[in-house]
Amino acid sequence: MATDKAIESKFGYLKKELKNAKTQLTFSIIVLFIVSMWYSHNTIKVHKDYQSSLMSSVSQQVVNEYQNHIAHRRQQIDRFQWRHQTELLDLYRQGALTEREDYLFLLKELRNEISGVRLFSIFDKQGVGVFRKITGDFLDDCQQEIDSTINNNGQEAMFLHKDSSSVHYDILQSLIGAQDLLYLFVAFEPTALKSILERYRLPQQELFLLRNDRHVEIELKESSNSTFSNVVMSEAEFSNFSSLVKIPKTRWSVGVRLSDNYANELFWSNYQWSFIVWAVVSLVLFLSYISQKKKSVGQMTALKQLEFSKSHDTLTGLMTRDVFSQYFNNKRSSISENQGVAFVIDIDKFQVFNNSLGFTKGDSVLRMLAEEIRKVIPIGAKISRISNDQFAVLDSNMNHTKAQDYAHFLKSHIENLDLSNIEESLSLTSCIGVVKINAEVVDSEHLMSSLLLTLKLAKNKGRNQVLLYQSDDPELVQHAQEMEIYHAIQRALNEDSFQLYRQEIRSNLSNCENSVYEVLLRMFDSMGNIVSPALFIPIAEQHSLAAELDKWVIARAFKNMAISKTKDHYCINLSGQTLADPSMVGYVKQKIEQFGVLPQQVTFEITETFAITHLESAIYFIGEITKYGCQFALDDFGSGLSSFSYLQKLPVQKLKIDGVFIKNITKNSRNQAFVSTMVTLAKSMEMETVAEFVETEEEFTMLKELNLDFCQGYFFHKPDRWIVNEMLELASNNHLQQ
Repeated sequence: MATDKAIESKFGYLKKELKNAKTQLTFSIIVLFIVSMWYSHNTIKVHKDYQSSLMSSVSQQVVNEYQNHIAHRRQQIDRFQWRHQTELLDLYRQGALTEREDYLFLLKELRNEISGVRLFSIFDKQGVGVFRKITGDFLDDCQQEIDSTINNNGQEAMFLHKDSSSVHYDILQSLIGAQDLLYLFVAFEPTALKSILERYRLPQQELFLLRNDRHVEIELKESSNSTFSNVVMSEAEFSNFSSLVKIPKTRWSVGVRLSDNYANELFWSNYQWSFIVWAVVSLVLFLSYISQKKKSVGQMTALKQLEFSKSHDTLTGLMTRDVFSQYFNNKRSSISENQGVAFVIDIDKFQVFNNSLGFTKGDSVLRMLAEEIRKVIPIGAKISRISNDQFAVLDSNMNHTKAQDYAHFLKSHIENLDLSNIEESLSLTSCIGVVKINAEVVDSEHLMSSLLLTLKLAKNKGRNQVLLYQSDDPELVQHAQEMEIYHAIQRALNEDSFQLYRQEIRSNLSNCENSVYEVLLRMFDSMGNIVSPALFIPIAEQHSLAAELDKWVIARAFKNMAISKTKDHYCINLSGQTLADPSMVGYVKQKIEQFGVLPQQVTFEITETFAITHLESAIYFIGEITKYGCQFALDDFGSGLSSFSYLQKLPVQKLKIDGVFIKNITKNSRNQAFVSTMVTLAKSMEMETVAEFVETEEEFTMLKELNLDFCQGYFFHKPDRWIVNEMLELASNNHLQQ
């Protein structure tokens, strides 16, 4: 209790300290943000003020340039009139009778002397064009400007005239030498006007020629295309202009504003930079706060974890065995008669899972199992992890009559757990011992010894058992030998301590140039004695290690073939698990390429039973590897009940007749008939035949008479170790590493 109060006091102090630090952090970050934004705002304002002063100067220069340009055009027109006064007056007198050739000749002269001219005409004081027959009717805007010029005795409102296909501006000058008030009208391309805008535009600025009478309409823009089409701006866009200066005697104003890109870049570069500085400084302050927080909390966390670890398992969070025992001792006196049940749960062969899956996944299984048991036990029941894969449950309120049924429920729940997120196709079974708490169970020591004794008896019965304490179930043989062999297989794989043996398969043909061998796997115990394959192979298959053994054999056999540079043929046995492994096709091809083995020198043997039970996988595997050049033999043929019906589905090249039909074949006429039938069947399907377990010369003689292609057995060759030259192996290893 004193410890709890000390921890409470420490946490109160820590909470207050962290709250003050958090307040200071928040205040600092806010103030820093305001200062950085204020700095960015002022920087942008300085930039804009500077640009504004530049834009006022630029706009005035453009206005002056436009005035000079217009004045220059008028001077050019007047000089042209003096040079061509006679021709102009003659054209005027001809009026509507003017010949087109005469008009075009004078237009050509005008264009030669003044650039940008589109056309010209002469207007009388009523505003009627003399050459309408040639020039056609003018645009309404043109006529409006002509009328305004006549009424005002001078051109006072110049602007651009646009239609769907062209843009121009007009200059009207009094016709020199005319007795009446006449005007020479000249239409110009606006290219020169746009060039002025382009020439005076500064970086980060945009220049516009705007209509005074239509202040939201753009006449010209320095970066616009050649169509000079009208662009109407919104009031908001129009308000962005920093400078607007009217051009006298026109309907134009020169407008200057910052380009959108520059304005955006100016805005974002300043605010972005300020934000980055603010973020970095804030991050430093925050990390400082986090460091302070970790430092303050660290001691309390350690104290809390220390206190928790004294009473709870660090992996599952369940109470420890000592705490469980203490709880029972405290609770024992309040447990009513005929109530109170304790269970002990042991996961079957969990060490096998640990060794095969690894301790990380094993720990995940234990955590998940603990959580699932916690979910399904009755309210008020307590659960403890009492050893590596054992859990104890105590329900002080459960009636004795429900004890065994509830144990079966727990067993079934564990068996049906979905562990696919940890390992595919992983499932658990358990043995459960049950002890009813009665007068004889006086303390936790008695309870635990009773539970463990009951569990031992349950495990002796086999896997997935429930046993009630004091039942008369017999104790069965332990599985120590199986576990020992399983671990020996794993050690041999990890230490690369398996050995390869080989047995010759003798050809019955005299012209066979190269030998044929079957590759055999051997394992040795700690005393150096051979462990029978009939013992360790089934255990490997039971615990899903058969494919790993096959990979080891394939790699080592190919390596030996490469080292010895042999031309002999080798037969390698494959398990059903290998056939079902989709990665094995690629593995075999990779090893063939790695060691440079000729596929034609390799035959893979698959047993009839496994081929039938993994038919689709077998057909796929055989088909793919056969394409690569290897051959396949169906081993133990005749031992299954469906041999003939499945034989046509399996693309194998050899049949190895089960040895049960070969033994004593000289004395068993039925075996002779059976072997003869199988040979005939194989020949009809263009398959070679092999007889196993040939042990006498008489058997060999009869098998030759029955037309078998190969014989294998102790009569020819007892299996011996496949030894390769150590120096050649060392050289091969160095070559493969390079």
